[in-house]
Amino acid sequence: MKSTARGTLAVLAGCLAAAGAGAAPAAAGEQVPVAVPLTGVKNALHVKAPELSTGVPIPVPGGPDAPRFVAGRMLPEPLLPTVPLSSELPDSRIEAPLSQATGDHKVDHLTVATEGSDVRTATPGASVNPPLTGPLADRFGLPDVALPEAALVTPLLTTARGAALDLA
Repeated sequence: MKSTARGTLAVLAGCLAAAGAGAAPAAAGEQVPVAVPLTGVKNALHVKAPELSTGVPIPVPGGPDAPRFVAGRMLPEPLLPTVPLSSELPDSRIEAPLSQATGDHKVDHLTVATEGSDVRTATPGASVNPPLTGPLADRFGLPDVALPEAALVTPLLTTARGAALDLA
């Protein structure tokens, strides 16, 4: 192989290696920052616009509980498993100037701030059993009649949220 062909192959391999390293997946963030445009308030009311900074949490799904077979039931339990989700609520802050709106210069602005916190939730689930039991050995594999059952698993939401209000 000629040296120019070897050089071309080396450059091509280097480019492919660099492209492969650059195509690695980026680490997922906990939240997406949100910019809320409030300049319309300034233009419409001729006052200073409030400042708002917050984010949108990105829920990360967990693994659902696997359905399991229970003796005496025709369908697995639970039929529709719950899916756990977790995320982090973002820090939020809103600062609104009040001196022009109230005409009182003793109160300059109002600030409401919340700290970020973890949030855990789970989707609703369902458990259903038809009016038949599973196959019975003493009835040669035939099911028996039973009362139908239906149940819903309520959704779950767990977090700790607090806010601080400041007038200055």
